[in-house]
Amino acid sequence: MVNSNDFHYDLPDEAVAKHPVEPRRAARMLVRSKDGTLEDASFEHLPKALQSAGVDGLWANDTKVLHARILATKSTGGQLEVFLLAPIQGTAEQSLTRTDSVEWKAMVRNAKRWSDGTATAKGDRFLLNLERMDETADGVRCVRLTWTAHEPGLQGATFAEVLDDLGKTPLPPYMKRAAEDQDREDYQTVFALAPGSVAAPTAGLHYDAVLLGELASAGLPLNRLTLHVGAGTFKPLSEGAVMAHDMHAEQCVLTREAVQTMAKQRRRVATGTTTLRTMESMYWWALHWHVNGVWLDVLPQRCPYDSLTSHAAEWTDVNALEAILAHGPWDERDQLSFETQLMIVPGYRVRMVCGLVTNFHQPGSTLLCLVSAFVGMDAWKPLYRACLDQGYRFLSYGDGSLLWLRDPR
Repeated sequence: MVNSNDFHYDLPDEAVAKHPVEPRRAARMLVRSKDGTLEDASFEHLPKALQSAGVDGLWANDTKVLHARILATKSTGGQLEVFLLAPIQGTAEQSLTRTDSVEWKAMVRNAKRWSDGTATAKGDRFLLNLERMDETADGVRCVRLTWTAHEPGLQGATFAEVLDDLGKTPLPPYMKRAAEDQDREDYQTVFALAPGSVAAPTAGLHYDAVLLGELASAGLPLNRLTLHVGAGTFKPLSEGAVMAHDMHAEQCVLTREAVQTMAKQRRRVATGTTTLRTMESMYWWALHWHVNGVWLDVLPQRCPYDSLTSHAAEWTDVNALEAILAHGPWDERDQLSFETQLMIVPGYRVRMVCGLVTNFHQPGSTLLCLVSAFVGMDAWKPLYRACLDQGYRFLSYGDGSLLWLRDPR
């Protein structure tokens, strides 16, 4: 049985990158071959590395990070920090277009001292009013937010405009510093399109306009899908068996064009763990439909390890993509969405990609658990030790790696 203690290592604070390198593509990139050989490179070498491996599809998550951290003032004059997690109802996209009020699940620092349940946050253009609501059934705090504009010409502004004015970049806690103005640009991929995440898909932070142009010239234009990253990405593995960990559901959004493109490709590389989880979720989501005749609203985390496993032997990635194209619940915009709780642990067989671009992750995290499933339980510790010894920079603003699947599809 795989235990959460299997994913711990000593990460010195000096190895945690507090700011990114410039330009982005200058970050170091460790390349791990299928046989375990390690090569030191940089992201400037990514196009050549993908070309030489016969890759015909590079995928990335185009979610956009919300300025979801709000510094508010209570009626007593005390400070309150509110970290927005997700709308209580509907999608982030729907909530961000509202022009009157919104209700969100949130983490609230100093919540016990929030006696009257009201607070305000002032930006350059808007005043935001926060009101504490009853907690959800599972104990999550909720807040109602309304806003007014400082000038008449700004009346009717959307919640997205309000967050852009007064929200702060939600840097991960391990940064151990306050967000700076430059983080609004740095903690966002250059190809971000769809607002809805409270954490960045950090592997994509290494791609800048120059690198994207070189990838396109190499016949590898960036293909996009969307997974809105939730705060659960920062939640460490629960003590004990890893499958006892409760994965939070995150929304995946796909376009018909993207799925059509994916179906034509045979050697795909995922940029980041969120992209890999989305692509692998597509496989199991479609297989569940094939077996049960129902498209799930939420794909459960144990799906690959329970009843569907016996049906997977004859179900290929192409079968899954063709099923989604022909029978998926497409809307009038030729999009579909579902939520995934998929958890990838050692022993999992990767179905959709042959390679993974990813950063170096926190000890005891679900992200490190996924990497160990990709390269093998016996391989991740030597890999991380080698990177620490060679001075690689870790976590969100750090360096990255290109990992080739040890056991190709």
